[in-house]
Amino acid sequence: MRRILRVALLSSGIASAQTAITFAAKKEGGERIKALSVHLGGGRLATIAVVGTDPAKAALVSGEALNLLGHDPVTRMTILQGPNKEQPVASPRASSLGLQPGDAVYLPSQKRASRVVRWENTFRGKILPVALIRIHHPFDQPPLPGTPLANAKGEVVAVCHEPAPKFGNGTFALPIEVVNRVEHDLKATGRVTTCWIGVTVNAINPVLAVEMVRPNSPGAAAGVKKGDILLSVGPRKVSTYAEARDAFYYMLAGEATDLTILRGTKRLELKVIPEVHPAYAPADE
Repeated sequence: MRRILRVALLSSGIASAQTAITFAAKKEGGERIKALSVHLGGGRLATIAVVGTDPAKAALVSGEALNLLGHDPVTRMTILQGPNKEQPVASPRASSLGLQPGDAVYLPSQKRASRVVRWENTFRGKILPVALIRIHHPFDQPPLPGTPLANAKGEVVAVCHEPAPKFGNGTFALPIEVVNRVEHDLKATGRVTTCWIGVTVNAINPVLAVEMVRPNSPGAAAGVKKGDILLSVGPRKVSTYAEARDAFYYMLAGEATDLTILRGTKRLELKVIPEVHPAYAPADE
């Protein structure tokens, strides 16, 4: 069985699906920072512009400049356009949502499995805007930011973000859905935006109850009411403020999102159509 899994992994193309790039440091005179990337097709590359680098100043290690298509300041996910729009071909992708502690994931050209430790939605006591996946690796050096992580079928499920300190040789990784989210925005509006449904929940409440629904908001149009308890947002179950914040990140403007709520003893299924947050909307809207 192990041999079959390895054959599937290598035959999928993930073993070679990596392109090394560099980012210029924002600090004058700083060294360029190296990263790897995920192939999206059409010559596009997805990577992480680490803190202290300029996402608009990326290049292949050969020196050829890359054009910035979009950058998400929340996650630092960066989409770049390479010089050849026909190469490389897109890496296969799959959902990260089923990843559980102990599951195997694979780095390019590595036969030994890395392992999922847990999902993290807080760091140093602060709630993260997007939950990260802590991964442990079977070798000494942590992978570069932007390195793809694949399942046993060779499908990319996550992207290495930064080293995970203290516990083992690990990294934090972004779910591949972050790439999908950024790609959607770039296709729909040409830029990365934030969605809004006009529903407020409070981090200090032990129950994930709606505290306010703004009039004429998408949430109000969907039928959400004050006091409703959120159970799921899209495919993600939520029971804490951190989980809700993570789930809200993946909402897409103009695309219906399923909401499951508890109103008293009634379980209700609603559909809400998120809008671009007013702060990101064009001035004439």
